[in-house]
Amino acid sequence: MSKKIRTGIIGASINNGWASGTHIPAIEHLNEFELTAVGTSNMESAKKSAEAFHADHGFDNMKDLAEHPDVDMVVVSINVKEHYNAVKAIAPAGKPIYCEWPLGSNTGEALEMQEWAASSQLPNAIGLQGRQAPAINYVKDLLVEGYVGKVLSANLKISLDGMGGVADKATAYLFDRKVGGNLLTIVGGHNLDAFTYMLGDFTELSAVTAQQFPEVELVDIHKFIKKTTDDQILITGKLTNGAAASVHIQGGVKHQTGLTLEIFGDKGTIVLSAPASIQFGSHQLRGAGSMDQELHELTIPASYYWVPDSLKNDSGFVLNIAQAYHKFARDIQEGTSLTPSFADAVKLHQLLDAVEQAAQTGERQYI
Repeated sequence: MSKKIRTGIIGASINNGWASGTHIPAIEHLNEFELTAVGTSNMESAKKSAEAFHADHGFDNMKDLAEHPDVDMVVVSINVKEHYNAVKAIAPAGKPIYCEWPLGSNTGEALEMQEWAASSQLPNAIGLQGRQAPAINYVKDLLVEGYVGKVLSANLKISLDGMGGVADKATAYLFDRKVGGNLLTIVGGHNLDAFTYMLGDFTELSAVTAQQFPEVELVDIHKFIKKTTDDQILITGKLTNGAAASVHIQGGVKHQTGLTLEIFGDKGTIVLSAPASIQFGSHQLRGAGSMDQELHELTIPASYYWVPDSLKNDSGFVLNIAQAYHKFARDIQEGTSLTPSFADAVKLHQLLDAVEQAAQTGERQYI
C-alpha cells in the first residue's frame, strides 16, 4: 500500500450531493488519503466526475473499480438498496471497505455483508460518523468521569421538516419500507447509535410508531405516492446503567425544533442540542455539575478534534466524516478497531428490529 491510502468512491458523481459534499472534501483535507477513482452508473458521468474531482480513473463497473491496482480502499456511498450488491461485488478484491449507513436494506442483508468482510478479514467501517463527533465523544467521557453522577434518565427529541408528506422524485425511496432507508433506519439509526454510544445499550424497550401522512406529494413531478413508512417514532426503555430512556423522532414538522438530548444525573445535567440530526454536527453543549447553580456552556477541548485545523470551523457535515476517515486510516495501517464496523451495524439493525417488533406487537422487548 502506498503512503497515502488511494481511495475509490462508488457513488462519487457530480450529481451525488452527499459524496461530493462530505466524502470528497474530507479526503481533500486529510494527509492519509487521496482520491484516485470514482464509480458512477455510466461511463460518461464517471469520466466527468473523475475530471471534476481530480481523480485518475472513472468506472461504471464496481468490480473493476475495486480490483484496480491504483485503489487501496473502496467507499460505498449510494442508495441503501444498492449497498448489498455493491459490497458483494467489491469484497472479493480483498480491500478495506467503508459503507454508508444503513449497511443493508434489512438485518439479513447486513448479516451476510458482515460475514463477507469477517471471513476475508477485511478492514471495514460503517458510516455512523456521529460517534466521531467531538461533542459526542466529550459527552461520553464526561459521563464516565462522573460529571452528572449516576445517570437517572436521558431524553432525546428530534423533529424534522422532511420525511413527512412532501418530498421530490429523488427522495421518493425514503417512503418505501422495502428499500430500507426511512425515518426509523436513517434518522433513528444514526441517533440511536450515538445515544447508546454515549449512554450505554438498551436492555429493554417499548415503542409506538404512527403514520400521520399516508401519502407523499412529489412536488417536482406533481405526483402523489402511497407511503409505507412511519413518521412518528416513540421509544421508552431502560439502559444498561439502569437509567430510564425516552426517544421521540418525528418527521413532517412544519416548524422544526431540531434535536435536544437531556441527560439528568443525581449530581448534574448535560444538554446537547443541534439544528438537525445528530450525525451532522453543529452541536451545542450546556451542563451543570455538582457545584454549579445553573446550566452553562461547555467548551469542547481541542483534543477531541483529530483532523487538520482547516476543518475545525466546519459545521459538522465534513468534520465528522473526516474524523471517521482519520480513525479508519489507523485501523487499516495499524490493525486497530477504532471505527464502528459492519458488526456494529448488524447490532444496530437488530436494535431497530426490536423497536419495530415492540411497535407492531405492543410487547416490551428485552435485549
